[in-house]
Amino acid sequence: MLSSIVAVGDELVGGFTLDTNSHWLAERLRLLGHPLKRVTAIRDRPAEIVEQVRRELADPELTHIFCCGGLGPTPDDRTFASLAEALGRPLVVWEETRARIERRVKRMHEAGLLDSPELTEGNLRMARIPSEPKQVFKNRRGMAPGVVYEQDGKSIFVLPGVPLELKGVFTEELEPQFLAGGSAATVRELRFMFAVEARFYPLMRELEEKYPDVSVGSYPNFETKELVIRCLGLDSNQVDEAIEMVRRRSGELGMAPQRRS
Repeated sequence: MLSSIVAVGDELVGGFTLDTNSHWLAERLRLLGHPLKRVTAIRDRPAEIVEQVRRELADPELTHIFCCGGLGPTPDDRTFASLAEALGRPLVVWEETRARIERRVKRMHEAGLLDSPELTEGNLRMARIPSEPKQVFKNRRGMAPGVVYEQDGKSIFVLPGVPLELKGVFTEELEPQFLAGGSAATVRELRFMFAVEARFYPLMRELEEKYPDVSVGSYPNFETKELVIRCLGLDSNQVDEAIEMVRRRSGELGMAPQRRS
């Protein structure tokens, strides 16, 4: 049961905006028992969006696909139209979303934030989605909806790119309805000061062979001079055994961890 993220936006690929959405989603999905296989950032190019979505759909290991960004009112927001092509579905105006956007526009006009209470073509773009969604989320913090589709045995979640909106849709609507009941991975860490990463290489190779279902990684921080050895897996007993093996063998190498995880 693996997931993937497709982050859409020229601003991400061009280095103008840090992709905090993918970082936040990766942590939430891990804690919910839906670990990631990959995160892909792509440009706002229809052909590239279609190609990437189809690649995710063709991956037999994936059960959940999260597409983030490109749902706004401007011409460079092309995710819904591209997704429609990738899924082979027509674009339709989702009336519930259109009506919600209309009410929001009128409230903003009454507050003096907009010149007109009438819907623009840009507003309507956000209500124009691929047909036959499994569910359309409301998005209480913005206009663009979150949407869920089912295709080829997978769930495709389409989320707005504005971080506040994405987190709201995810935690308030998506998570409790579609991601409950998963088993979170067990994570254990040991931290060493002034440890030489290369000295752990033979031990880590041995761990990979003995515990193939446990992910073992080493993460040096050259500023703090700290080295983190992290073990992650679904079987808590195997993770505990692996980290204890690191603790024991590191002591034999004359390197004591700073604290228990």
